[in-house]
Amino acid sequence: MKGYRGIQRFFLWVLLVSCLLILTKYILFKRSPHYYKNYFSHEYSRKVIRDGWKQANFEPFSTIFLFYRSKRLREEYKYINIGGNIIGFVPLGILLPALFLSLRSLWKIALVSFCISLLFETTQLFTGLGSFDVDDIILNTTGGLAGYVIYLLLRKFLRHDDENS
Repeated sequence: MKGYRGIQRFFLWVLLVSCLLILTKYILFKRSPHYYKNYFSHEYSRKVIRDGWKQANFEPFSTIFLFYRSKRLREEYKYINIGGNIIGFVPLGILLPALFLSLRSLWKIALVSFCISLLFETTQLFTGLGSFDVDDIILNTTGGLAGYVIYLLLRKFLRHDDENS
């Protein structure tokens, strides 16, 4: 049984690291490595940071409401943007409490999801590899919380299954 737990933890760690790498790819590194080599060699400057601050959204729910109200944006784009921000963080809400006993509470998962999302958004702000949007932080944190609810349901279901075996 001890060997099974070790394999299980190893698999969960692989999933967590994979999840973080995938999020990094989709949030920060959407283009080819050649693009980033050129970008950081020739284009990146303080102007990028100034422009990032000008384009950043610090007003909660403004992008979400813009998507909701806009008739010009395709519905598919709206769902992909909002849904992608939520769905991308669902695995964190499942994997983090599965790996760390100390993260088995709603507020701790909210805090960790918030901090990871803030790290990504701040990196975008200071590197120009995207644009800072407080709504992304809200949606990402919501995704982490949704994942935690799924984690709780899975635990309850799996425990119930073990008791009936």
